[in-house]
Amino acid sequence: MGQFYESIPPSLVPWLLKQEVFWVATAPLSPEGHVNVSPKGVRDSLTVVSPNRVWYQDLTGSGVETISHLRENGRITLMFSAFEGAPRIVRLFGKGTVHEYGTPGYDALIPLENRRPGSRAAIVIDVHKVGTSCGYAVPYYEFKGHRQTLLQYFDKLERADQTVPGAHAEDGLKAYWERKNLRSIDGLPGMAHAPHAERVPECRDEMRLANSPAHGKDAEELERDAAGVTGLAANGSGVLVRQALGRQRLQEWMIAFGLGLAVAAVYVQVAHLL
Repeated sequence: MGQFYESIPPSLVPWLLKQEVFWVATAPLSPEGHVNVSPKGVRDSLTVVSPNRVWYQDLTGSGVETISHLRENGRITLMFSAFEGAPRIVRLFGKGTVHEYGTPGYDALIPLENRRPGSRAAIVIDVHKVGTSCGYAVPYYEFKGHRQTLLQYFDKLERADQTVPGAHAEDGLKAYWERKNLRSIDGLPGMAHAPHAERVPECRDEMRLANSPAHGKDAEELERDAAGVTGLAANGSGVLVRQALGRQRLQEWMIAFGLGLAVAAVYVQVAHLL
């Protein structure tokens, strides 16, 4: 049944990264404000940095609730559900930080080769509690694929920005941010830097496909290694580093082997005393 942890158990990381969709919940401080829940569903959106830090690539939408709420109070919860195999729900509770497009924090986390069309921010979550629950009431669903509509639409807007001096077309992505993403529905400030960034929004061709994983991997590779864990350097400089989750299984086998030897040694000592 339900359990709580102070950090993400290593055994959960491959499962979290394999999920094709997760949900993000935030809320303003005002009791009259609107609580928001948003689905995130483009492959490889989520990155697990460490047992207490994750981040995801936030794509442009018609609202800016998550960014606005995080700027006001930082509270955020990510929820994952199993739609195949054993039932499971996992929630990551934490404090979120927004790194908008065009800022050093964004650039450190999302290099050009991993940027999706319409990508507007990197949302970093410092996790202070992890909750797991049964998920017995969650139905089975078969994953068919990701929708292309959002990426295609914002790719068109980005191409409009690429054709004009200053990268700010009337029908471009930055103009869209100015129309839709400056304030939440409760009037809280939203995007502040990205609409005025001087650079030209662009991405690589492979990132225009919602089913394409980041880091140059195809779907079969993603399935084989359950994705990799990418993280920030421990010095806080925001330099992207990469480590393989494949080592985790080897470490688990080594631990099991060591425990087996320890049990055997205890058995020999008890037998000698008898």
